Amino acid sequence: MTDSTRKRTKENLPTEELSNLHKDFAGARIPTENPPFTLKDLKDAVPPHCFQSSLLTSTLYLLLDFAGVIFLYALAFWVFNASCPIYVHAIFWPAYWICQGCAGFAVWIIAHECGHYSFCANKRICDIIGLVLHTALFVPYHSWRISHSKHHRNTNRMIGDHAFVPNTRSLLKSENDLEFPNIFFRFLHLVKYLSIGWPAYLFFNARGRPYAEYRMRPNHFNPYAPIFSTKDFWEVVLSDLALLVWIGILYYVTAYVYSLSWLVCLYVIPLLFVNMWLVIVTYLQHSDIKVPHYSDEEWTWLKGALCTVDRDYGILNYVFHHLTDCHVAHHLFSYMPHYHIAEATEAIKPVLGKFYTYDDTPIWKALWNTDSYCRFVEDSGKILWYKFLPEQ
Repeated sequence: MTDSTRKRTKENLPTEELSNLHKDFAGARIPTENPPFTLKDLKDAVPPHCFQSSLLTSTLYLLLDFAGVIFLYALAFWVFNASCPIYVHAIFWPAYWICQGCAGFAVWIIAHECGHYSFCANKRICDIIGLVLHTALFVPYHSWRISHSKHHRNTNRMIGDHAFVPNTRSLLKSENDLEFPNIFFRFLHLVKYLSIGWPAYLFFNARGRPYAEYRMRPNHFNPYAPIFSTKDFWEVVLSDLALLVWIGILYYVTAYVYSLSWLVCLYVIPLLFVNMWLVIVTYLQHSDIKVPHYSDEEWTWLKGALCTVDRDYGILNYVFHHLTDCHVAHHLFSYMPHYHIAEATEAIKPVLGKFYTYDDTPIWKALWNTDSYCRFVEDSGKILWYKFLPEQ
């Protein structure tokens, strides 16, 4: 980093902010030594019933989520067609978009459970439900399921992880990539990340595993992409066809039944909020100045699985099926249904000890800090940490 970058960064960061970051960084790193326990030790600490999924229970949770989505949609449909004063629309629509985004993300999480085959014991049922739900949310179900399983098998492994892989110093071309020049650029980058981060991952593998030998950026819609193996071909094709059918349905409904404004107000904008929550939740689970990334020499599956952060989203912990505040347990036992994950988290905390990571920083502050300071890691090393201050 050049002297001008150091000087510029120090001038633009408030002294109090720098002081707090030094304080937070100083003794809060996730331990990098081999844990004194095994996965079996953790599993033995969890009540056996927590590993049992129930089709009935999972379906009831899904129906509850559907009830919220349908209620909000019905209310929005009425307002859309009613002759309400302009101030009613000005108040109602932002509230609807936010609430429907939360309800839609809850459905997204159920589809995610189908991808882990924790919705029920029958994989065929999981795939059918997951395909329908994720397609309705514009996600290629099987394609994402495959890459997501690779993320779980290679969490925080620099060569192998498939999500939130850190940029290295050499990949960032300019000083502005290493350190934001001012608060405006910090804010602009965050808005861009929350709005297009998820589509950029699906279409261009943004922040995914780099494939240096591949000419083009791989995407989740190409069955020949290096993300997939030969056996995955038809499942990727099925996911693409399902999306094409869904696009056709939306086109027909928009063109012949309702209108483009109906589609945008009632479906597209809430979907953007679903994507926003997806980025926020998963980004903050895996990106933090306290979280290490490992070379192959240092990485083990258990050490990688422990490199995730539980956070408190208040009442949204329940709306989001505890994907937010129990993600450590989810990475250890990805086949566990969400309605047991809170109990399992409490059971393993005494065993995990200092290897359990929880951060109670308010979410919006944590998001601002993470996006501002988790900029890059060095190009080489056994254990790599995000560089976030000029002094590093």
